[in-house]
Amino acid sequence: MRIGKGRGKRDAVRILYNRTDPSCEKFAFKVEEECWRVGAHTLSLGYSSRRQKLKYMLSPEESLREMSPFAEAIARRADVLIFIGEEDEPNWARGLTEKVKLTAPVRERLHEITDRRRTRWAYFGWPVPRAARAYGCPVKRFRGIFFNSIRKTFARKLLKLCEFYRAALAGKNEVRIVADDGTDLVFRIKGRPVLVDDGIISRGDLARGDVGVNIPAGEIFVAPLETSADGEILFKQVAIPGFGKLEGLKLKFKRGKVVSYEAARGKENFSKFLAANTGEKDRIGEFGIGTNPGAAYTGGSIIVDEKIFGTAHIAIGNNRGAYHGKNRASSHLDLIKDMRRGQVFVDDELVMDRGKPT
Repeated sequence: MRIGKGRGKRDAVRILYNRTDPSCEKFAFKVEEECWRVGAHTLSLGYSSRRQKLKYMLSPEESLREMSPFAEAIARRADVLIFIGEEDEPNWARGLTEKVKLTAPVRERLHEITDRRRTRWAYFGWPVPRAARAYGCPVKRFRGIFFNSIRKTFARKLLKLCEFYRAALAGKNEVRIVADDGTDLVFRIKGRPVLVDDGIISRGDLARGDVGVNIPAGEIFVAPLETSADGEILFKQVAIPGFGKLEGLKLKFKRGKVVSYEAARGKENFSKFLAANTGEKDRIGEFGIGTNPGAAYTGGSIIVDEKIFGTAHIAIGNNRGAYHGKNRASSHLDLIKDMRRGQVFVDDELVMDRGKPT
């Protein structure tokens, strides 16, 4: 992502970072210093899930319904939004479903403002120790996975995998995901651009309106036609930011919408997530394939887990803006599937077999 002078003026960059980890703060300050070197104006803000939870607990309902003038000003003025870190308390929204729902319309409006302005954004994942402990992943292993996946973001193999899957989906119509666990889900992608998350925002990306980047990177993704998904898909493990984990989540889609769901454990967390959001929160919004050979399962950090080579993911919810879809929702939930016992077909042609390109 190029930062400095854009749209005839110096860029205004908001940097939000998790302040519970000194190494995360140190890295955020380094990013801010690089922004200064190229003449950008910056606003650096610390973030904590625990403080976010306290805000919801203390704020009166009428306040939560209102658009924060600070959030609105940033959405309308910032040219670049950067988030660095991870949730230090991944389950912060438990017990706050009704209050979180009050802010859903505001979150939708903020999405609309930044999508309309084509605000550039970057999500730089950072291995916050409190997150590792909450996910049940040893801190040393958590950090190793993060930094290995960041290094592999810029490897030649990742680019080759991205190009293989991009070419396999580009200009095609129907995708089918099947697996030994009974998964059989079909949806259409005709007319939708196949997007590549390779850690780079090129001039061509910007021209198409593809204005965001994840680090670690490593996926190709596309917005399915929103009413086209039919069938069932099983996810062995799911982590919902703010609400907790599930095991054995089974979704049934009909005409693009989740019409029923079951879970072996933690079903109530999915129910509370749906209750806390608005709009097309339960409609298919994304299909992606992970291409980062350095990524491994962290137990809940979506930015890493969805990049794992040998996985695919489905998202439900918002897919406007850079996704080039039509769903309006206050949420976007990624659900990751290990494909080592499954296959992906595109227009009846096998493109992934047991997690590997064909």
